[in-house]
Amino acid sequence: MSESNAIPPNAEVCQLMTCLPEKFVVDFANGIDVARERQRHMATRTGFFSRLYDGFTGQGTRHQAEINASLTDGIEGSLIWLQDLSESLARSNHAIVQIQSRVNGMKHDMAHLIDYSVTTRQALNELSQRLDERCYALEQQVARIDILQQAHLHLDGVFSKWGAGRFNGLSFSARCYAALEELRWGAFGNYCQTVSGHERQQQLERLANLAIIQLNQDARLTPGERIATRERWLARPPANTAWFDGEQAVSYLGDWADPYLTPFSYAVSQTPDELPLHLPRLGSAQRMTEGMISELFMEVSS
Repeated sequence: MSESNAIPPNAEVCQLMTCLPEKFVVDFANGIDVARERQRHMATRTGFFSRLYDGFTGQGTRHQAEINASLTDGIEGSLIWLQDLSESLARSNHAIVQIQSRVNGMKHDMAHLIDYSVTTRQALNELSQRLDERCYALEQQVARIDILQQAHLHLDGVFSKWGAGRFNGLSFSARCYAALEELRWGAFGNYCQTVSGHERQQQLERLANLAIIQLNQDARLTPGERIATRERWLARPPANTAWFDGEQAVSYLGDWADPYLTPFSYAVSQTPDELPLHLPRLGSAQRMTEGMISELFMEVSS
């Protein structure tokens, strides 16, 4: 892949969808296959992941020369890449916890294999310890600051971008999906993971209300008015305003979605030829918004 196609951390799409680096590092960690004793960069998983990989590792990794020289064929290389990338790109609790879980899984896998060097095991233990320290530091930070205030600031910031038209190169529903993913991977998502019950529901209702208002404004609808899902909610904007990188980013962010379990997120992010059976063919802003919020936030997952 040429350098011109690579997406560095300071690219526009990463500045608008700041959750992209977080998801990238989690996917990189999940792609390390200890049992098969080889490094897997998942370059063929999606073209967008490959572009992120070229941009993030090419400009954000301090040890690239050393890794390229001697470690790219071994598990040691993967672990050094992961440590460097997690230090430079992973900021949210949502991402760090998932990386820590994967590292613990690798430690378990390695415990059943005998052909790894002391160096490899030590590298994995050091990475695990560093992630433990970061998780503890985040917990301490959460204990010191008002996380609700941080969540509100994050919510306001995301909707400021949306209201300013920064997502206008996406379909109506994709604008909402991009905003929700931004929130899920950041301070707002961290807050939703730490609270439950009425407190959590209250914030999700506030999120839904803001998203419904913004979607109605974008689509020029009256409250409760329904429009065709494929022809309106999923329709791409005119060619001169379409945002190709943004569309690929939304598709990448939603690669976890399932047509049966999460039909709204699947249809909006993956734009399949056949719409999921449980997705309404006519929908209001409220129905589309609440459907995506339910899938993204009601069960906190990757």
